[in-house]
Amino acid sequence: MRRKKLTHIWLALLSTLATAWMAMAWLGLVSSVTLKTDNVISVLVLLAIAIIADELSVEFSPGVFVSVVNLPLLLAVVFLDPFSAGIIALATALFSSRKLRKSSIYFNSVNYVLSTATASMLVVFLMPRLGASVSTVSIELLAVVTLASMTLVLTNFSLGSIFAWLRDDISLKISWGSNFLNAMPSEAIFIGISLMVVAVYAKAGVVAAILFFVPIFASQHVYKLLVQQKELLAEQTKLSQDLMEMNIGLAGALIMLLDSKDHYTASHSAGVAMYCRDMVKMMGHSEDEQQIAHMAGLLHDLGKVGTPDAVLKKEGELTAQEWEQIKQHPTTAAEVLSQLTTHKEIADIIRYHQEHYDGSGYPYGISGDEIPELSRMLSVADTYHALTSDRPYRKAKSPFEALIILRQVAGTQLDPKYVEVMAQVLKNEDLSYREGSKTDFLSEFRKGRPAIKLDALRNRAKEH
Repeated sequence: MRRKKLTHIWLALLSTLATAWMAMAWLGLVSSVTLKTDNVISVLVLLAIAIIADELSVEFSPGVFVSVVNLPLLLAVVFLDPFSAGIIALATALFSSRKLRKSSIYFNSVNYVLSTATASMLVVFLMPRLGASVSTVSIELLAVVTLASMTLVLTNFSLGSIFAWLRDDISLKISWGSNFLNAMPSEAIFIGISLMVVAVYAKAGVVAAILFFVPIFASQHVYKLLVQQKELLAEQTKLSQDLMEMNIGLAGALIMLLDSKDHYTASHSAGVAMYCRDMVKMMGHSEDEQQIAHMAGLLHDLGKVGTPDAVLKKEGELTAQEWEQIKQHPTTAAEVLSQLTTHKEIADIIRYHQEHYDGSGYPYGISGDEIPELSRMLSVADTYHALTSDRPYRKAKSPFEALIILRQVAGTQLDPKYVEVMAQVLKNEDLSYREGSKTDFLSEFRKGRPAIKLDALRNRAKEH
């Protein structure tokens, strides 16, 4: 309540000062450098430029805007009388604040007026003392313009910082230590542009100044479009990432659902994911490839969700019909994941992971290098972990026995190159790792889920 009261007092004080200044300027009590009675056209032109500049302003960081709205105000301060400058400032503030809350409209109005007032007083004080004239481009005139532009900016920012502190509890340290420092490069550019525009205005008048603003506005418009495009892309990327997270989470939930039917599946998927990631790492592939291989391992048995329990848990030999049901799981998983553009590569890895190196696998019977590289790695990891796990129809093999079997089927079922990569991965690991007995699906899922890079997946998806 106390802060609200202080805000009202502050606004009342600023309003009194702004009203007093406008009254003095109207009555001619403030000396003017170039007091004219025929400056209506100049007022309208500069007001139009100020409004356009404000419309094209871009917020490139919180509370910091890129705009040349101060430039027409500065021209009014230098070349018109103080009252005309105040009118332009007031009208610009009212237009730019029309969509804001009442307190912001009120504050912006008095802030714009007082900012031009301080700059006007500086111009009125310095021009005669330095012998500067607005009809002649001189060092003295440019010095006055530089100081006036700095005064305009500093007054505007200072009053705004105090208002934000009183109304919104934003500390002055943040305002000056962060926002103002961020704005300094653009303000330095503003001063440089001001000097050029003032020189053009002094030499050729307001019409020439208008022409000078055309490229300025064009550049600002292009910059605004780029910022908007960047913001839109960031928003779309976030939405895509959220959607990807949701669908990856759904896929993980389906694996957990499958685990409730067949406790082997989730732990097997975790072990295969671990081996896939480490094989790809051993091969020297990128972090992106490691994460993609890891997620493919986690989800490679997703298609078994639709397989009947009796088939998954059968201890004896499968019938031809039951075997056909099992053979559908790579295609089913791939079709589910391929509905998402960002998952196409993962879908393709899973689609071909049951293909054999000699062409005797399923579902398509392709062979050798026709099988994607990560699918061949996944096949090795899948076979190894299956061998070292207890199944309804047999006991688990030891890591040593499993590696012997891998080498026996190298060149027929498996790619010999990746069998040896698997052997190298296992070489220096402990027994629990070689057995894959301590893998946990949720732990592996959490490792892979946040690290998937959306852009990498998108780019790879486009290549297929």
